[in-house]
Amino acid sequence: MNPITEKIYDLFGGRITPETAEWILLGGVFVAATVVFWLVGRLLFFRPRRTDEETGEPRGLFAALAPALAEQIPESQKERQEFAKMLRQAGLYQPQAKTTIYALRFVLLILPIIVAGIWVVWANNPTVTWRVLPAGIILGAVLSIVPRLYVWQRRRRRLARIRRGLPDTIDMLSMCASGGLGLSESLEHVCSQLTPYPELAQELAILRRQAEVGSLKYALADFVERVDLPEARQLATLLLRGSRLGVQLAGSLNDQADHLRVARRQLATTAANKTPVKLVFPLLFCLAPSALLLLLSPAAFDLYDYIYPRSEAAATAQPGEAFGTRAVIRTLQQLEQRPQPMIIEGVPTTPEPTP
Repeated sequence: MNPITEKIYDLFGGRITPETAEWILLGGVFVAATVVFWLVGRLLFFRPRRTDEETGEPRGLFAALAPALAEQIPESQKERQEFAKMLRQAGLYQPQAKTTIYALRFVLLILPIIVAGIWVVWANNPTVTWRVLPAGIILGAVLSIVPRLYVWQRRRRRLARIRRGLPDTIDMLSMCASGGLGLSESLEHVCSQLTPYPELAQELAILRRQAEVGSLKYALADFVERVDLPEARQLATLLLRGSRLGVQLAGSLNDQADHLRVARRQLATTAANKTPVKLVFPLLFCLAPSALLLLLSPAAFDLYDYIYPRSEAAATAQPGEAFGTRAVIRTLQQLEQRPQPMIIEGVPTTPEPTP
């Protein structure tokens, strides 16, 4: 027993078994850990969100500690800029989004290591140390990647939804341009009609506001950076060329919408053609072993029964019938056609080999 278990055992005056004392210790550790985690979560994440009257940013303990925690993640300036770009493409435009995610990554990295260290110190056992401490380090490294994977997955799904909505958006822009509306009015009308594609409506609304405040060229460049898709670049090129040269955009936009639909149909056809090839490996590794097992099992059982016969089979065997490995080998040796010595008038001779 460890010292704490002995103290619990002595506290009850020996009226309980050592196993019961260990269970009491484990239960107390579980309850204490649950209370601590609840208090920390309540303090950091479930506090009422209060905003600063001057900055408008949320205040609280986690918001105050987030910048310091975010700085502990070892990443270069280039990696941080790429992650900031990924956040914009994922639709996380809040100013504190980057800091919050970095702080959460650090918390998820260090918390399993701290718990593993406390467990090792508490157990005071070299065997437990070599098992728990590496597990805590690996778990912390894996959990620290989860927020970044979430941002990457959110970005991928968001860009896929934007790609699906671009042909309809270009059609509506073409109709607005044919009706004589300007670019700003067309974007405003299209944003109000894009309820099935809220992400694309949000991006177009940002594009319209940036074009009104600054220049269309800057707004389109920022739109292409946020929506990292070839279709978005083509749309930005058409709009910029139309604003510079003053040409009619309706025909070009219709052609672009038709091209996007054809490209999307081709992508769907390509994905469908890849399906049989992708099914080869599941069929090979899942169905082939079972089919081989069903086909070869009867022959394998018959061969096993012949080499290792049961006692009742050997007892009812016919004369001359061979069982077992040695009997099979002896029978095969007897079947070999070797030259036998000939006996002539009592003198054994060996026949000459035939040429």
